[in-house]
Amino acid sequence: MSRFPRSTIDRRRFLQLAIGGAGSLATAPIVGSFGSAVAAEPPARAKLAKKLTLKFATIVAESFPYVDGARRWKQLVEERTSGTVEIQVFHTAQLGDERTINEGILAGSIHAGVGAGAWAGYVPAYNVVELPFLIRDLKHMYSLADGPLGEKLAQQAESKGFKVLAYYSAGDQHFQTRNKPVRSLSDMKGLKIRVIENRALVDGFRAFGAVPTPLPYPQIYTALQQGTVDGSANDILSVTTLKMYEVAKYFTMSSYVAEPRPVIMSASFLNGLPSDIQKVLLEAARESAVYERKVFEDKMAGAFQEARKNGMTFLELSDREKWVDAVRPVWDEFGKTTPGAAELIQIIQRTK
Repeated sequence: MSRFPRSTIDRRRFLQLAIGGAGSLATAPIVGSFGSAVAAEPPARAKLAKKLTLKFATIVAESFPYVDGARRWKQLVEERTSGTVEIQVFHTAQLGDERTINEGILAGSIHAGVGAGAWAGYVPAYNVVELPFLIRDLKHMYSLADGPLGEKLAQQAESKGFKVLAYYSAGDQHFQTRNKPVRSLSDMKGLKIRVIENRALVDGFRAFGAVPTPLPYPQIYTALQQGTVDGSANDILSVTTLKMYEVAKYFTMSSYVAEPRPVIMSASFLNGLPSDIQKVLLEAARESAVYERKVFEDKMAGAFQEARKNGMTFLELSDREKWVDAVRPVWDEFGKTTPGAAELIQIIQRTK
């Protein structure tokens, strides 16, 4: 595991400096739902006696909606603290890969980020969001993230030292194939499909009769071009970013995965801040999540137009229930073997 220096902010000294301008110093964590509704009244302005600079880091490119969300969070926080809290946004892995960012948040060298694949190393049950066809679509994902699934994941995360502030969208994912159209479950049989190296996805695609082939993201285009794989399974923004329409003829709409991505901080760091600053950070993060989701949907709409314009053929699944039936044993096995996952699977299945 990488080593990082202790946080440059000494907690006791910070609290002493803040006491003059921040009011109450309650250190209990703020508990609230992950609902998308925003406060009806404008929030009270919070100020610190000394300026605090927070670093937000993500591995995605500047054009990805996470960055739009982070910049919206930055804007709201800086406005509501009269600039005494500043947020610096680092994208494109400027501060390291996912694992490095997660470790940095716990160590204090980074203050916030977006939990994704590597974060499941701390919260293994988070991988339920990668189980194919368990979350039905984006609308279902929003309900889950802003409701019981979001709350349960946040509880599990807090026991590992993380505080979940809100949930951003990573869009929904679909199938792309080089030459063979995929409309039914039988069409997937024997196809080599690029997936991320994640047990939930590998087992899921194996259940579909495919040959799951883990490859790094930057290798997708070349693998499709050379026929190393027959297809991939990504969101539409990845398709247009990588110009995948040049090497994959078909795009099958499936929403086989729709992931909520947590905006995370160190629980001990956040709980050590004055209560009014905590409140600003949490409320602004949730408002930024509403904004990020809308940005994602708008960018997806433009990406679909771009892919069609560049000759990609769009298809629909004709037998969705067969896919769901095929992958149910994978859900069950994941629930049995991953601590905390069975309850989350039940929550997902009963949430409308």
